Amino acid sequence: MKRVRWILVAALVIVAAIWVSFFQVDVTEFAVVTQFGRPVSVHTDPGLKARLPLVQQVRRFDARLQVLEPAQAEFLTSDKKNVVVNWFVVWKIEDPLRYFRALPSVAAAKSQLTDVIASELGSALAATEFNHLISTEGENRKLGEMVQGIQDHVQEIAQREYGIAVQEFDVRRLSFPDQNRRSVFERMRAERERIARRYRSEGEEEARKIRAQADREESRILAEAEEQAKMVRGQGEAEATRIYGEAIAKDPEFYEFVRTLEAYRTFLDDKTTLVLPSDSELMRLLTDGLEAKRRGGSRP
Repeated sequence: MKRVRWILVAALVIVAAIWVSFFQVDVTEFAVVTQFGRPVSVHTDPGLKARLPLVQQVRRFDARLQVLEPAQAEFLTSDKKNVVVNWFVVWKIEDPLRYFRALPSVAAAKSQLTDVIASELGSALAATEFNHLISTEGENRKLGEMVQGIQDHVQEIAQREYGIAVQEFDVRRLSFPDQNRRSVFERMRAERERIARRYRSEGEEEARKIRAQADREESRILAEAEEQAKMVRGQGEAEATRIYGEAIAKDPEFYEFVRTLEAYRTFLDDKTTLVLPSDSELMRLLTDGLEAKRRGGSRP
């Protein structure tokens, strides 16, 4: 009976030793196995892993994305204006071994990231004029370039020193202390007035172009119309000349009679008094008509 008891105890010890010799790594974590405080293996893939019981310990680290959003901080611009910045950073552990050696806890990691970003942000703002931060023309290119530069620098430092990958950094809010608000409003008003002047100038320039184009088009149309009118007049005069020629050929005396009447109509009106001798050609035409002229007759 005593022997069976010892066998059961030995079996339980063996099972317990086997149990503590293995551990599970979840898909959301990394694991670092240490022996007497020194790392001996790193596990980044999920699954069942082995270790030496009692001698080796397992440190687990979150492999998921984490968001750090500290309290707002105040900085100075290059022209000595105060700005209040709210920012956030999305980060994750990329190198578990380096992270383990550099940082004792998640709180320490957040503290180090905050210090690095605050330093980079302060340096960037110290090299940027206040006016460049409050542009009203759509997306602020200067601020965007500054944020991207900070992210690049922080990523380099965090990866090299702490094994951390910075996925995203951005400024959530940029505000101003009370003493700066008046200058901000004045700057924004001046900026909007400048934009309005630019739009008016562009509109006037476009109107001048449209008017010039319309004038050129009008001149072209008038020139074409005048040219067409000249052609029509020329054709009409040619046709009239042809008709006159045919009329002269058919009845020269009648043509002469019509031309004579047209000539008299030109210089005679209802206020003209004309005294003619009885044997004048005009008197004969007016009284006897064309037939008398053809016969060569005269009034008695």
